Amino acid sequence: MPVLDVERLEDACTQVFEGAGLGAEEARQIAHSLVLSNLMGHDSHGVIRLVQYVQALEEGRVHAGQEIAVVREADASAVVDGGWGFGQTVCHQAMALAMEKAKQRSVAVVELFNSGHIGRLGEYVEVAAEAEMIGIVMCNNHGGGLLQHPFGGIDARMSPNPIAVGIPTGGDFPIVVDLTTSVVAEGKIRVKRNLGESLPEGWVIDAEGDSTTDPAKFYGPPRGAILPFGGISAHKGYALSVVVDVLSGALGGGGCSREGGLSGGNGVFIMALDIGAFVGRDQFSDEMQSFVQFLKSSRLAPGFDEILMPGEMEARMRREKEAHGVDIDDETWRQICETGQAVGITLAQGGWFAEG
Repeated sequence: MPVLDVERLEDACTQVFEGAGLGAEEARQIAHSLVLSNLMGHDSHGVIRLVQYVQALEEGRVHAGQEIAVVREADASAVVDGGWGFGQTVCHQAMALAMEKAKQRSVAVVELFNSGHIGRLGEYVEVAAEAEMIGIVMCNNHGGGLLQHPFGGIDARMSPNPIAVGIPTGGDFPIVVDLTTSVVAEGKIRVKRNLGESLPEGWVIDAEGDSTTDPAKFYGPPRGAILPFGGISAHKGYALSVVVDVLSGALGGGGCSREGGLSGGNGVFIMALDIGAFVGRDQFSDEMQSFVQFLKSSRLAPGFDEILMPGEMEARMRREKEAHGVDIDDETWRQICETGQAVGITLAQGGWFAEG
C-alpha cells in the first residue's frame, strides 16, 4: 500500500482532472477536496472518487466550469440550479451564498439541485465554522442512488442521506458531526471491496434480504441494500433519513428518492446561522469551551483513554497525515494511474511517494 506525500498526491489528482478537461483552478479545488477527505480519514470520499468523477465528466453527467443560477430567492433563502457542475464547485458557491445571506438576515437556507456528487459534507460546514457561523448541510442523491432500505423492508428505496453540522468552539478545531443516516456510506463499502476485505456484520443485506459480509453480494446484480443506522433502534435512522430526503429533495428541486431518479448527483440543503446575531461571539466561545471541558471531565469507561469531541479525531488525523503522508490502497492507486494514462497523464513514475 503506497504512502503518498500530501502535496504530490494533490498535484497528481489535479493533473488528471486537467487532462480530463477541467480548468486549472477547478481541477485544483476538486483535487484538494478529495485529498482533504483522505486526510480526515474518510477514504470513502477521497481520491477513490477520482475515477468516478472523470467517468461522469466523459459521459456528460457532470460539466466543468459551472456557476450556480438562482431560480427562486427571498431575503433569507434561495433555490439554486447547479447546472450539473462538479459538486465541490457548485456546493461551495451555494454555501458562500448562504453565508452571505446569513450575515444580512441572521439565518439563511439555500437549496441546491442539479449538482454533481458533493463529496464529504463536513468540508462545507467547516467553512461556515471558520467564519464563526454554524453550518448545517444535508443531501439526498437527487432522487436516485437508491442504496438504503426503509425500516421493515428489504428493497433499497433511499440514498444514504447524510447530514453534517459544523460548530465553532474557539479552540483548535470545530465540532463537526458528519454522518449518514444509513449504517455506513456506500463509499466505505467500495473501499473494503478495493482492499479485498469482508464487510462487518450489520452493514448490508443482499438482494434477498439476508445479512452478508461480501461486498460483491451487495453490489450484485441484483444489488442489495444498506441498513438504516441504529441497530435495534434502526427506526430512528430511518426516520432521520426521511427528514433529510424531504429537506434536500422536496424543498429544493431534486425531488425525493424514487424510481427513475437521477443517480450520481445530489440535492442539497444548506443552512448558515450567524452566531453574532444571537449571542456575543466571545460569550459563545466561552460557553463552548466550558461545555467541551465538562464533557471531557467525565470518568472514563473501560477501554477508553480519553473522551473526544465530534471532529477531534479527524483534526488529529489530518495533522498526522500532513506530516507523514496518506495511505492509498494499491487498487485505488492503480485505478488513478490508469485513469491518468487514459487522459494523457503518466503518474506511475515521478516520486509521488512520501519519504521514510
